[in-house]
Amino acid sequence: MSIQIYTANWVLPVDKPPIPNGEVVVEDGIIQEVRPQKSPESDREELGDAILMPGLINAHSHIEYTALRGQIEDIPFFPWIRALMASKTRLDRLDWLWSGRLAALELIAGGITTIGDNADAGISAQVAQECGLRATVYQELFGIDNSETVYEIITRLDDKLLTNSRFESDRVRLGISPHAPYTIRPELFKVIAEYLSDTNLGTSIHVAETDAETDLIQSGSGPFAEMFQKRGIEWSIPGVSPTRYIYDMQALTTSTLAVHCVHQSREDIELIASTGASIVHCPKSNGKLGAGIAPLAEWLKTDGLCVALGTDSAVSNNGLDLFEEMRFALLSQRAATRSVECVTAKQIVHMATLGGAQAMGISDHTGSLTPGKKADLIAVRLDSPHSTPATDPYAAIAYTSRAADVCLTICDGVLLYSDGDWTTLNKDSILAESRKVREKAAKEV
Repeated sequence: MSIQIYTANWVLPVDKPPIPNGEVVVEDGIIQEVRPQKSPESDREELGDAILMPGLINAHSHIEYTALRGQIEDIPFFPWIRALMASKTRLDRLDWLWSGRLAALELIAGGITTIGDNADAGISAQVAQECGLRATVYQELFGIDNSETVYEIITRLDDKLLTNSRFESDRVRLGISPHAPYTIRPELFKVIAEYLSDTNLGTSIHVAETDAETDLIQSGSGPFAEMFQKRGIEWSIPGVSPTRYIYDMQALTTSTLAVHCVHQSREDIELIASTGASIVHCPKSNGKLGAGIAPLAEWLKTDGLCVALGTDSAVSNNGLDLFEEMRFALLSQRAATRSVECVTAKQIVHMATLGGAQAMGISDHTGSLTPGKKADLIAVRLDSPHSTPATDPYAAIAYTSRAADVCLTICDGVLLYSDGDWTTLNKDSILAESRKVREKAAKEV
């Protein structure tokens, strides 16, 4: 039996009020008590001027792309995604592994203990298993044209899921990601719906991200439509919003993460809520690619709708810092609505923790410091000039804290990071190999 007691000036359970001068008792990787300090100093790990809180949940990432950070900059979404596809052709599985490990360094040091990762190359499950992260890995599939039959696409999906099944555990789960409405043809959507009903896998789908996507689906116009015409891709115009389209395609279930959802009407939002699906907000990526400002305030006031937070990839964001994401989400929404009340610090921290766990269907295990849950917890220092003084832990996390303030990361009761040291990853070798990947991806073919 192994017991650890962690104490700090603040304990932020998320599902209960903050506790000044609190402590968290962990036994064999499970949270036993969350309480005011009462243990003798000799029996506890004293973190001092810090906030003890649940590990952050990044509900939408693409960790395999991390080594491509900074390679595709300052261009609109459509040429951006074409450049990304071109870079991908130059890399192999080992390259993607090193790129994913680079992401893991950043995620763990930034207090992220859980990811919902959309994976094309399929290395994310291996990375999560070896570094100690909690993860649901959504295997991406594509198929807008007829170059492959539906049977061939589903067979390849089965093969990838089987390959990654050896990395499954209590921490690492598998799901699928029908990539987006503009990359999945209708007949494939229908087969995916049947596939999901047979397997009970969770899904993650990019939807309503850009004007180009909306133009394609509503009116058959814009850059995607022009590309379809050049490639000879048949496209029957649905004449509805992207959200309505995937709803009609039965792509929304209680275990679906609808990612981005930037361009949504009130009717679209109600459609998402009616299915029990959740929304993942990626505000920095939306901003960087000029996609727009999503209706976060509308989502948060919709009964029954769960909203999580994600960074997207280091290609579309440049960083995997969920503190930055919280702050950007909150402040951009207030600026867009001209209302301070539209989103609060408490709501945004909830999105990055318990909201993410609820969206991913793992709130019985993580997302809050609750007795009986897994010990996924982090400590965020408050003793730097930029964070002193701190009188409200929610405000401190939302407005002033940074990924660099994280001094302790524990997932499933296992120490992954402490004051600049990773316990499951070799920083020097990962940085060296990632540079090679970047150089390889940048070469012209």
